[in-house]
Amino acid sequence: MRVLHIDSGKFWRGSQKEIWLLSREQRHGRGMDCWVVGRPHAPLLRRCQDSAIPTVGVTVRLEVDPIAFAHYLRLFARLRPSVVNLHCSRAHLPAGLAAKLSGVPLVLLWRWLDNPIRNVWQRWKYRQGYDAVVTVSQRVAQVLQEGGVPADRIHLVPIAIDPKEHALYERADAKAKLGIPEDGLPVIGTVGFLVPRKGMDTLLHAFHKISRHLPAFLVIIGDGPERAKLERLAAQLGISPMTKFVGYRMDATALMAGLDVFVVPSFRDAAPIVLLEAGLAGLPIVAAKAGGIPEYLRDGETGLLFPPGDAEALAEKLATLLKDREFAHQLARQHQTFVLSHCTVDHLASKVDALYRQLGNGKRR
Repeated sequence: MRVLHIDSGKFWRGSQKEIWLLSREQRHGRGMDCWVVGRPHAPLLRRCQDSAIPTVGVTVRLEVDPIAFAHYLRLFARLRPSVVNLHCSRAHLPAGLAAKLSGVPLVLLWRWLDNPIRNVWQRWKYRQGYDAVVTVSQRVAQVLQEGGVPADRIHLVPIAIDPKEHALYERADAKAKLGIPEDGLPVIGTVGFLVPRKGMDTLLHAFHKISRHLPAFLVIIGDGPERAKLERLAAQLGISPMTKFVGYRMDATALMAGLDVFVVPSFRDAAPIVLLEAGLAGLPIVAAKAGGIPEYLRDGETGLLFPPGDAEALAEKLATLLKDREFAHQLARQHQTFVLSHCTVDHLASKVDALYRQLGNGKRR
């Protein structure tokens, strides 16, 4: 079976990591002839090439892109795939319509975000160029149904990580790379793209509240358009000396060894991969009760949840974990067990394989 995964993103984010993990498992673990098509020179293609996964570069500039459409038509005529997976909004129409016109037997549209489908154009687009939609949380499925996608065309496949790839630095090395002194103070950390929906300002306000009576360090790994604004906010709150903006790091997961508590403060998040990575790293987690997060983190059992944007509530949850280390370790152990039993790349590939068979058989009937 020849399978194509199509993406047009220029960054290395959660969805690109999932595409890489899935395509690598399909090719090297399941024996599929798996290819990845993406933006030329993007991190996804470089990572796939390093993993001996065949790649093709296609640039998509617009949601309606005749040049990209023509590239995809030629590509599908040459490779004749059995399955095409569409992983991004921009490539959806040119690649999806080209796949349907080329007679590709099965076309799946993956939806990685929980952004609302707001207008007539988006509603029309989400009726074109695919046979079924794959989502990563029930919240995303709800958004799709509210946008007019029939429930029977939506299929849930949970996000995953590869435990074999989850190597951590030694704690002292991680702290040194983060610029955190070995003085015994706890380290609160997060990893994410610095945009408003990630809620990093809420984290800064919460850290300001607890740092007055619970000294600690705050580490923010990631970059984005909000970074300068967030750095100014940290200065205004007087927490800059104890706050580290590390920037974008390909070794972000390995750096988790230097943290004591992990935070996901998003206002909106379909299913953040960092929840699984922090869980496998053995970190207790505080996360916003937003998007698909509660589907991967059970409040009081595998982590703690707080209302999105509520810095006071986040500060209280952080204080609980910093003061009660045994409770924090209990949550971390239980979340790690959940990740290993439900969210590995083997689970992901098995779910996707079953979906290919189910939908393929359905079309043949």
